[in-house]
Amino acid sequence: MKILVDPQYNPQFASSITSATKLGPGISMAKFLGSKGSRTQLKKLYAKGFYGAADYKQIARNLVLHAHAILSISGNLAFANHRLIVSEGIYEPSPQFITQEFNAGSELVAKYYAKLYDGGSYGNSGGKWLVTYPQYIGEQPSPNSINDLKRTGRAVVYQLIDKNGKIDHQKTFDLAVFWKDYINYDKLILDYDTFDPNDELAAQIVLVMPEVPEDYDVSFSFDVETTYNGELQAKNELLEILPD
Repeated sequence: MKILVDPQYNPQFASSITSATKLGPGISMAKFLGSKGSRTQLKKLYAKGFYGAADYKQIARNLVLHAHAILSISGNLAFANHRLIVSEGIYEPSPQFITQEFNAGSELVAKYYAKLYDGGSYGNSGGKWLVTYPQYIGEQPSPNSINDLKRTGRAVVYQLIDKNGKIDHQKTFDLAVFWKDYINYDKLILDYDTFDPNDELAAQIVLVMPEVPEDYDVSFSFDVETTYNGELQAKNELLEILPD
């Protein structure tokens, strides 16, 4: 399926990708950079020491589909009294590094290897030319897990908030049904949990998009799931769960 993208919102045409890069009317990369009150920067999320250099244009192209999903309810009277928020955008693993060091044998070799490592340096100590560099030992999401897909902008978690600032469980279900029928996606997960310290029921929608190539010729799987506290409740079906 060829996705039509307005050229002014096509990140493929951007000279560089920043938090200000527009993905749709009123929607920029910044919308997906952390939850409200904890915004971050692309460079902080994608330090080369984590997984290597990030493909920012690939991430932005993936997020264009999320911008389309958000815009799909713009002007929809059924959700006019609600705010759709990104509760979990691009995922930032918990960073942790250790310092590694090895003897390069000569100044020339040490200089060469120091340039290969992000944050690498070299120097002479006790007559030895040593290369020092930080090695990432922090969290590494499992391949194709939701956290891994959030790293590349493929997965985003949404909440629907009412005028009192609370999650509207019934309307969240309605939104999941609307998206199931009217937008394109790889997977839609209607997710409920009681992980709140007060045991209050939370409801959110996880949208997973496919990886978007430069020509925006995309295939969608249209998988649907309902989960509760991380456990599958229904496959290929949306199951409504309401607070007691």
